[in-house]
Amino acid sequence: MQKTAADTGLSKEFKDVFEIGGVPAFNQFYYFGIFVWKYIYKGYYKPWHRIAAPTIAEPRHERDIERMDTAKAVCAELAGLIWSEQCEVHVTQGDGEIQPLNDFVHDVLARNNFWQKMQEHIEQSLALGGGAIKVWYDEKRDSNGNPIPNSGQIRLGFCMADQFVPTGWDNARVTDGVFISRQAKDGYYYTRLEWHKWDGLTYWITNELYRTEIMENRGNVEPQDILGFRYPLEQIYPFLNEETSVQGISASLFAYYRTAVANNIDDNSPLGVSIYANALSTLKALDICYDSFIREFRLGKKRIIVPAQCIRTVVNPHTQEMVRYFDASDETYEALHTDNPDDLKIQDNSVELRVEEHVAAINAFLSILCLQVGFSAGTFTFDRAQGLKTATEVISENSKTYKTIKSHQLQVKLAINQVVDAIIEVAGLYGLSWEGYKIQNLADQGWESKVVFDDSILQDRQTNINEGITLVTNGLMSKKRFLVDKLGYTEDEAVRELKEIGDEKSVSGDFLDVLEMGGTE
Repeated sequence: MQKTAADTGLSKEFKDVFEIGGVPAFNQFYYFGIFVWKYIYKGYYKPWHRIAAPTIAEPRHERDIERMDTAKAVCAELAGLIWSEQCEVHVTQGDGEIQPLNDFVHDVLARNNFWQKMQEHIEQSLALGGGAIKVWYDEKRDSNGNPIPNSGQIRLGFCMADQFVPTGWDNARVTDGVFISRQAKDGYYYTRLEWHKWDGLTYWITNELYRTEIMENRGNVEPQDILGFRYPLEQIYPFLNEETSVQGISASLFAYYRTAVANNIDDNSPLGVSIYANALSTLKALDICYDSFIREFRLGKKRIIVPAQCIRTVVNPHTQEMVRYFDASDETYEALHTDNPDDLKIQDNSVELRVEEHVAAINAFLSILCLQVGFSAGTFTFDRAQGLKTATEVISENSKTYKTIKSHQLQVKLAINQVVDAIIEVAGLYGLSWEGYKIQNLADQGWESKVVFDDSILQDRQTNINEGITLVTNGLMSKKRFLVDKLGYTEDEAVRELKEIGDEKSVSGDFLDVLEMGGTE
């Protein structure tokens, strides 16, 4: 019935996901916020970058202005400061040396290319205001659709802000949401909506499919953004369940995190805003200045005015039209029909290029942009020889950039902890094992997860350690707290490390002498 209704157009056609019941009315925020930020991040936003350029031949002629792509550069720079592959994820249980749960989580993260993919995802989240990471179990199937034994593994999906809509949340986290995935096939766009929703202690995952024709004339709406008619799920996803209930888990199987910027566009939603959401006019001004800078060279080319008598005409063999040209290589005498010496003058009409003025204007807007996106003044500069440059010196703890990085890292840290919890929950649901240990049995013992960022690019590590040593020496910090705060240990790892240090100190000098002599005691 769904297929027939879609083929005949008798059922209701949904314009977007916000017309479906249960989805909050965030359509204005997405269409005039997230979608606009995405176009700017990609480097081309038609209302900004397509301008009128009338000519005699084409009064309605338009052109694309030259662009600096500053939004992309800002997000990439901040993402690189927030995240690096040296980031450590610890999962500990007790003070034992063997930590199978930690090894299992690290194996899952490595198989999903987590450390490399995460920086890219953070960059996209900074541009669009947030992002989601989904955890699920996936099995490979043969040609008949039968699961292949021992082929299952835990997968991670990295979703941009326009691919996820939250439907339930509290002050701590987003608990419910719908994931949006699209594919084009046989002249249609197919959109799958994957709902994650709590009903008491039961976690429901529901899948729906919609189909719309690939048509370009849809007004200002992108054709792939139209949801279309409800369509049978098994037509495109034959092995996917329409509805699945999950019991015995304590947290959602996804993590949504947002930028550490207050949402001043819609303060009633859990969605974040782009780091440049309040700097759009500055980004537009930078593109205008850069376009003018490029055209300064294009339009300011050297020009020489010659007498009309010096212009020759030839017949174009293809169009049979008369074409005028000046032969600058002709070194022979030329007879001109004039007795006025002023008509024989050749004048240089070159203009002076305003290079310094353009560079100063671009740098002025870059300074404003640094203030608006949370960077210290002078982080971005424009050089006429090297283009856009960024500061690379070590960032002090009192700088604006350092505080911005730390606030974003807190959001990322909370999301990674949720992902770790979801990985362990999914592994327990499907009865997975690791090195002879049942993950569910390990999970029943509880665990502690901790994310430690590599701050060597932000501050001098040795200075940080020396500060901690001074506090411990003067009795203002415990050794355990020093290991946790300054060296990135978890609580259990710190206890285990202090125990080993204590055991080493209990070894007597005489015992070491015996070992050196090769004797036994």
